[in-house]
Amino acid sequence: MSLCRMGEDGQPKPFPDRPVRLLALDVDGTILGPSGELDDLVLASLHQALESDIKIVLCTGRRFRRASAIAAKIGLNSPMVCNSGALVKCPSSNATFWRADHTSVDAQKIMQTFDRHERPILSFQDRSPDEPDFITSKYPSGCGLFDDYLKENQGLGEIDPAWRDRESSLEGHFHLCAAGTREQMQQIHDDLEMQSPGGYQLFVQKSPHYVAWMCEVLRRDANKWTALTTIAEGWGISGSEICAVGDDANDVPMIAQAGWGVAMGHSADFVKQNAHWIAPDNAGHGVAEVVRIIMERQNG
Repeated sequence: MSLCRMGEDGQPKPFPDRPVRLLALDVDGTILGPSGELDDLVLASLHQALESDIKIVLCTGRRFRRASAIAAKIGLNSPMVCNSGALVKCPSSNATFWRADHTSVDAQKIMQTFDRHERPILSFQDRSPDEPDFITSKYPSGCGLFDDYLKENQGLGEIDPAWRDRESSLEGHFHLCAAGTREQMQQIHDDLEMQSPGGYQLFVQKSPHYVAWMCEVLRRDANKWTALTTIAEGWGISGSEICAVGDDANDVPMIAQAGWGVAMGHSADFVKQNAHWIAPDNAGHGVAEVVRIIMERQNG
């Protein structure tokens, strides 16, 4: 039985039904290879798509600074979806196009839940490039996996023991995280879901760059697809004209709703089940194959 979902005719869709005008691409595990690098074959395929007037939008769990580095390698200046869909920002101007802030009530509930599980809190910030990317209370925190994350990001975070005591401490939070073992993060996920079923966008996942698993808590409506459509609508592009490619939990909303949703070959089964087609894995240059199929279909 095929793992991928069927098209309207009950068959897999190994190619898009209509011309693709926007290519939405996850970064880690998708356009980047197993070594975390952007190889020449994938880069050449992306340039081919751009030369054919297909717009490319990076849709990543990365924060803006780290996503901008990849955009620069490709030569992209268009807005990017960052922080798993909580932020849309432009690498060339640093302008914020869309951000899904938690309400102060929700921010407080989330922080209290992290406290109850004795997990330090990390909140990503929407600031200028010369300011810190995130804020947390202390380093070292006493939680080894969390401290590993902070160590890998030394100089990029603000350590402020008093930040939660400030009057504005519950404002401006769009991406709240904890770090630890997979089991610890799943417990936080389940606790938040039990408190407010469907009340938050929750992801438990692990970046290949870090040892820790993360529990990421976004606003209920914040995901890569919601954020992507704010960009597409401005360009007059419909969802049926979008191809979305990814490999992890935070990619599922865009894979499931795009006109042609593609999962990478190394994705977990629950990701593949939401895709129209399964590409080769990132070691096999799956994104380059996606672009080849799109170009062949559009060039007749």
